Amino acid sequence: MGSLPEKAALREQLLASRAAIPSPKRRLKSAKIFAKLFKTTAYRKARRVAFYHGTADEVRTRPFLEKIIKEKELYLPRVGRTRRSLSLCRIRDLKRDLRKGTYAIMEPRMHCAVLSASGMDLIVVPGVGFDRCGGRLGRGAGYYDRLLKKMPGVHKIGICYREQLVQNVPVAKHDIAMDQVITD
Repeated sequence: MGSLPEKAALREQLLASRAAIPSPKRRLKSAKIFAKLFKTTAYRKARRVAFYHGTADEVRTRPFLEKIIKEKELYLPRVGRTRRSLSLCRIRDLKRDLRKGTYAIMEPRMHCAVLSASGMDLIVVPGVGFDRCGGRLGRGAGYYDRLLKKMPGVHKIGICYREQLVQNVPVAKHDIAMDQVITD
């Protein structure tokens, strides 16, 4: 079981490693990750896909979200500040449907329809770090763990740069494991 200080130290180390990746290299690594993701059975079979809009140093998702919109129903999370929760909202147009939201992350506008988390076929999840067994280290606020708890039958894929993959992520009882982890 992972202690909070142990998780905090690993989180700090992995965030620094991720931030040190040069921007041009991030673009190439992100393209490799998406090429692998698009070949997975889980992605090919999915009709409703929950994703996220990456921040500056995360896996670059924006260039690939347009492709997903053309092939699938795309849902992105909107943060509910009062309940510290995520709602999954349908995105049809990246320019019209997104705005800078909580934590300066692009998220769905209020006009976007919300769908129950259990209605997804696939969710692609960000993380600060992952291990090969599906262990995930997030930012520490538990938003995704609370969301994933509502998605027991939904296939969960974590994506990250190779620099974020570690031997063992310290996990607690409330941490939800990924079914699959994809890296460059």
